[in-house]
Amino acid sequence: MNSYKIVYYFDNGFSVSQIIQSNSRENVYKSLINESIINFTDENDIYYIFKMSDVKLIKVISMKSEVQTTC
Repeated sequence: MNSYKIVYYFDNGFSVSQIIQSNSRENVYKSLINESIINFTDENDIYYIFKMSDVKLIKVISMKSEVQTTC
């Protein structure tokens, strides 16, 4: 699984982001198409709920996973 950061943009420059696990970026897009309401708790323990119809733009960013090496 890969990590992806989804950034949801609203009016007036407001945005929120969510990090999810998925097999591919395409699967992230497909899952978003089927959603009418998004709800999640972010890393700061803030709960968000909103309608996709209120979202103006969505950005999906692939997160680089940190590889740990042992010597």
